[in-house]
Amino acid sequence: MNRTLSPALLTAALIALAGCTSSERAAPPAPGLGGPMTGAPIGGVAGSPMDGACNAAAARPLVGQIANLQTTEQAKTMTGAADVRILFPNQPVTQEFVGTRLTLDTNDENRVSQVRCG
Repeated sequence: MNRTLSPALLTAALIALAGCTSSERAAPPAPGLGGPMTGAPIGGVAGSPMDGACNAAAARPLVGQIANLQTTEQAKTMTGAADVRILFPNQPVTQEFVGTRLTLDTNDENRVSQVRCG
């Protein structure tokens, strides 16, 4: 019985694994979309606030302010960034560059110490 069961189990396992594969491939992203630098020119300064791109220079007056919800909303308005994130000292973060995101680095007193895109 052991010899008869082994090929049956092997066949069932192969059928189960075959169901996990796909012959279709995902289409590559359209040119200019999905790349790490989409919407962000060199230097992290972008065009108009209407395009959702980050303009870190416009948020420099926020350096020294307490990092809170009001500050992030003000930063969005000033820069035209689609998203704003606050980073605290020694906080682990992802390293991907998002050209429409403004990053507010803070110090130990929760005050904005640096503004940058990404």
